[in-house]
Amino acid sequence: MLRPTSYLLVLLGIGLSANGVVAQEGQESSALEIQEVPEVPAIAEVERREYPELERAIDRVLSDPELQRAKVGVHVEDAQTGEVLYTHLADEPLNPASNIKLITAATALDVLGPHYTFSTELATNMRSERSIDDLFLIGSGEAFLLFKDVLAWAGELRLQGIDTIAGDIIIDESAFAEGYLPPGYETRDTDASYRSSIGALSVNFNTVTTTVTPGAPGEPGEVRLDPPQEHIEVVNRTRTVRGSLARVQVSAVPTEEGTRIEVGGTIGQGAQPVSVRKRVDNPAEFAGAVVARAITMVGIAFDGEVRPGEAPAPEVRQRLHVHNSSPLIDTIAAMNKWSNNFMAEQLLLATARGQGQPATWPQAISKAREFMVRAGFDAEAFSLHNGSGLYEGNAVSARQFVSLLRYMRGHAFGPEFIASLPIAGVDGSLRNRLREPHVAGNLRAKTGTLNNVTALSGYVQSRSGRQLAFSILINDPPRRAWVYRPHQDQIAQAIANFDE
Repeated sequence: MLRPTSYLLVLLGIGLSANGVVAQEGQESSALEIQEVPEVPAIAEVERREYPELERAIDRVLSDPELQRAKVGVHVEDAQTGEVLYTHLADEPLNPASNIKLITAATALDVLGPHYTFSTELATNMRSERSIDDLFLIGSGEAFLLFKDVLAWAGELRLQGIDTIAGDIIIDESAFAEGYLPPGYETRDTDASYRSSIGALSVNFNTVTTTVTPGAPGEPGEVRLDPPQEHIEVVNRTRTVRGSLARVQVSAVPTEEGTRIEVGGTIGQGAQPVSVRKRVDNPAEFAGAVVARAITMVGIAFDGEVRPGEAPAPEVRQRLHVHNSSPLIDTIAAMNKWSNNFMAEQLLLATARGQGQPATWPQAISKAREFMVRAGFDAEAFSLHNGSGLYEGNAVSARQFVSLLRYMRGHAFGPEFIASLPIAGVDGSLRNRLREPHVAGNLRAKTGTLNNVTALSGYVQSRSGRQLAFSILINDPPRRAWVYRPHQDQIAQAIANFDE
């Protein structure tokens, strides 16, 4: 069962303005046996008819002078027959931003299946009745590992009678062979939570929430980190002043040891707490520090080090506890509904894990490319760089996205794929968009946002009863791309209101 929407919103740290408009690039407000997938008709086999009313409605939107200066790809097909109802520059590969998550979700479902679970193992090399030597934490790439899970691990160890860890806490992250930054992330230097690092053992999406509350008059504000741990250094330069206004700035600075949180500005005595999420730069040691704090919170003594390392072989180590994640579809739904970049990168890399072999980015990209070709993509006509769509390097055409949508409609796990998409006017990154009659609750689509990109691809049932697949990609407009979401929504409304 999926977590409640409000709970997911808090966990994923969606940063919205009061009217729901995104103000930061890349942040949206917006291994089972696979059954044989039925073939869908090729486009060339379907007779092309003309639909002048639909064409006029979409062309009217595209005639905006500002959109004339942008690159816009639009493609609409009957999801069952493949008949093309409308097309405009549909074969030009464009940057799709977070629409890349459609590819990540489909690949993960195809390779792993919706019921796949990730396991995190706690083990030791030596145990007595009440103590252990080293505590090994062996990650497998789970993307939805939270502080409450870590607390549950600590409680389990305490229930087993363990009251002392005599050695170190050692993080085994050998499931992933690569570094912490996914491809393309190095092109931007920002501490934003939507650009978080990845890792085989990652807690709270590799982000930390800094909460500032007023202190005594003239004194610094009080700073609290969530999750609690001793890894992150805090520099507090805030000052408590009269009034109820808060002007607090929070930044995360990489250091040799990990991350330093610097907090400045003023906070009024009557101000509400201010919370800001930032990325962390050393996921393994951050996770280990969170575990160390949880261990001590339940009364287990520990004064060793937290460090990376490799766990003894399975036949040698002693297993203490195994944590299994919720089914993969839960993570895919959270990723697509709220456009979570961290989850996308974790999932795509996890598809490359082999028996006893660490996952690498070349293998993961290769897996996705193989799947995309099966879904009807021309291998030479697209570029896949990472799993989230953040920044540059990805290029997919509107027609190719529609091909993917049609393919997944007939896939064994198509229902799970479709159910993971935001619903217009209801939830996820579309909850404040497309609320018009016949569109709200009917259209399901993935959003995408970068400074120079806005994208929307998905499904809708037309007024004539047809199931349609569509893709609307806008690149390089004169102003920030999210300004053109109303244009995108007008096109989507025209598609939904199509009545032959």
